[in-house]
Amino acid sequence: MATEKKIAVRRSPGRPRDASREQTILVETLALLGDVGFSGLTVDAVVARAKVSKATIYRRWATKEELAIAAFDLLPLVKVPETGDLESEILAYITQYYEFLRTTSLPSVLPALVSEAMHNEALAARLHETVDRRRASGIAMIQRAIDRGELPAGTPPSIAHELIVGPMVQRSFFDPDNLEIDDFRLMAKIIVAGLKQVCGATSSAV
Repeated sequence: MATEKKIAVRRSPGRPRDASREQTILVETLALLGDVGFSGLTVDAVVARAKVSKATIYRRWATKEELAIAAFDLLPLVKVPETGDLESEILAYITQYYEFLRTTSLPSVLPALVSEAMHNEALAARLHETVDRRRASGIAMIQRAIDRGELPAGTPPSIAHELIVGPMVQRSFFDPDNLEIDDFRLMAKIIVAGLKQVCGATSSAV
């Protein structure tokens, strides 16, 4: 009895994703988030502005939450140059953050996402994840200063970072016309001085 030979059939991998189309979708989504917030964001509106089909969007992002977070991630990350000096690194950090507040849609997009996340668990989880990733460079900056001995060993990096970024976020939410870089620089100096005094005293007492 002759043995049948199975012939392997190579299947087409399908049409490759168009990176430029994805970029267009996310850019338009980001713009809509800034204009109407998360609650006003609809896939139909993205379809109309990006000139794509709903299927094109849902193939890439299964939910509106995933689409919104992917669009939010278009906003640039803060990259801290390692100078070996905490003050200069913080200055570079807040200068970049300040420029993002002035030149991107961050001041309108982030409040919209935060507001929706208060009663949307799926969005809250995704937003928490992406914000943690975005905080990593600033927390690493503080940790380097601790390792160099510029800040006391007992300094909590995440809290120190929060103290530096918090005033900028607060103003972007509630007083966006008052984003003054010199104010943020002064706040950073006060915060660093406070960390050295308070955390240093705490470390000495242990």
